[in-house]
Amino acid sequence: MTIYFGENLKKLRKSKDLTQEALADFLGMSFQAISKWERGETYPDITMLPTIAFFFGVTVDSLLGTNEIENENKANEYNEEYLRLCNERKYDEARELMKKASHEFPGNYEILSKYFAALTNNRDYKDGEYLISIKPEMQRIYDIICNYCTDDSIRIWSKRNMCFYLRDLSLVENSGVDISEAEAILAEMPIMRNTQDYVSMYMYPFDDEKRSLSCANGISEMLRLFGEIMDRRHKNFLDVDDEIADAYINLVEKVMPDGDYGKSWYLIVIHTQRIGVRKYLKGDEKGALECFEKAVRLAEKYDETPEISIHTSPAVKGVVFDKSKAYRFWEGSFAEDIKDGLRNRPQLSEEFKNSEEFKRIVK
Repeated sequence: MTIYFGENLKKLRKSKDLTQEALADFLGMSFQAISKWERGETYPDITMLPTIAFFFGVTVDSLLGTNEIENENKANEYNEEYLRLCNERKYDEARELMKKASHEFPGNYEILSKYFAALTNNRDYKDGEYLISIKPEMQRIYDIICNYCTDDSIRIWSKRNMCFYLRDLSLVENSGVDISEAEAILAEMPIMRNTQDYVSMYMYPFDDEKRSLSCANGISEMLRLFGEIMDRRHKNFLDVDDEIADAYINLVEKVMPDGDYGKSWYLIVIHTQRIGVRKYLKGDEKGALECFEKAVRLAEKYDETPEISIHTSPAVKGVVFDKSKAYRFWEGSFAEDIKDGLRNRPQLSEEFKNSEEFKRIVK
């Protein structure tokens, strides 16, 4: 029953930013006794357990760790349900779910970081009043994670989300937030060269298998980043250089041929669709139709791929692609989302949309 007591006591003490001496003062004990409890050398008298649990706002069972496995399973259920709701674009439900989970597991930083992200991932997000209304909660969660969470991946992810939030809030009139606040957080974040994907490529000089897999993963990630950077440098759907977009598509298809696109898959589809619209506006309807058909067929192939697949192309061989963790902006079928986007693309004339060839592509 007492296996987790020392570990849990130490976590709870640190969550309140207390020294052993300070906790000892609160409980009327010596700090040596607290130290021995945390090391598992001795344990408090059973009559003290309710007092210690009450002080930290937890149950005695939680303090002792007797429901540790049950809590871990419940937390995992919350995380899995959150991912499902996000994949289905049910962002409001996802936000309420993680709000509930964060109250149930206040010391679980993974859950807290998902609640933090969920606050800015819903249909009201672009509404200025909503952005202002969530600022106290955003700041509260951000401060907790930065001050107490020791998991760098969670801390950096939260800094990323806070940067984006402050960026958007700075665009809201009378929000009182300037872009410099986001830039200050940005300056604390690691540059690309200090990331896991990059550094791992240099970690195994004498292990050919691990080094090869790390480099393959780096190639996959860099190709995706290249496509996303291109996507972000354009102000709108059509502000894209055809030659650069073509070069990106050709590069991915050469490095990862035969539909082995992984993380870059959706970017190839989007850039192909954009090139098609540009071709149409230049009067090349045949070229546009070819691009649209390629985009739809690639999206259909993406829908058909299993949730977990392993790259087979030599440059990225062995890298695992998990669709459930991949970026997605669509709900349901990717192909249907692309078809719907083409049907409603304002740059295309109704006459063009009513052509037999176009209708065949988007049916």
